Amino acid sequence: MRTSINKWTIYSLGDHAIVFALAPAIDPHILQQITALHQYIEDKKIKGVLDLIPSYNSLTLVFDICTFLENINQTNEDLTHFGEALIISFEKGKKEVQQLTNEIIKVPVCYDPIFALDLFALSREKHLSKEAIIEIHCASIYQVYSIGFLPGFTYMGTVDPQIQMPRHPKPRNIVPAGSVGIAGPQTGIYPAESPGGWQIMGRTPWVVFDARPTRLSKFKVGNRIQFYPITKQEFDNMNEYN
Repeated sequence: MRTSINKWTIYSLGDHAIVFALAPAIDPHILQQITALHQYIEDKKIKGVLDLIPSYNSLTLVFDICTFLENINQTNEDLTHFGEALIISFEKGKKEVQQLTNEIIKVPVCYDPIFALDLFALSREKHLSKEAIIEIHCASIYQVYSIGFLPGFTYMGTVDPQIQMPRHPKPRNIVPAGSVGIAGPQTGIYPAESPGGWQIMGRTPWVVFDARPTRLSKFKVGNRIQFYPITKQEFDNMNEYN
């Protein structure tokens, strides 16, 4: 199944999911459409929907194959009519796209050399002082566009072109939990210790993902984030990993 309607592309993902996608881009206007569709489907409370996964330009609807297909009176071979009808209904009922929240979540980051593994190299590459890079990194308000590749990993954009750097050609074997990195136009926070190739700018003392059901990810798609610098002493005092 693959179809297009009203700028949306709709296609099956295996036998248990449907993807609703717009043009591939890091664009807050596209994200507004995705979050509005997310809310619209949630409000419909469709029986058999297990999860809704928003990302940059797409929303993936994961379903229980038996309950969902029986409920919408479709077969797995032909979900086209369901997908098209849902988008038509969404577009028709939408008077204006839901605006993303204006709230800004202020996230502390320590840029001390012990945490900022790539800050010196970035300073040398960009011919900017470390203080200037930190100021630029903290000046932007970033949109959370996606959560993955680890549970709770936040993909945020857009990084100022002055300090954009590509991933390392060879990832590190270990990047500590809480590390704040840059990869091209994106910045993000490692929620757990893992291998990783992003340029590491510093570390937050916040635990951004907790596997306990009542906590989980501190952020969600659509959140607006702004970093602010803290000292090593402040980091130690605020450290949630202790």
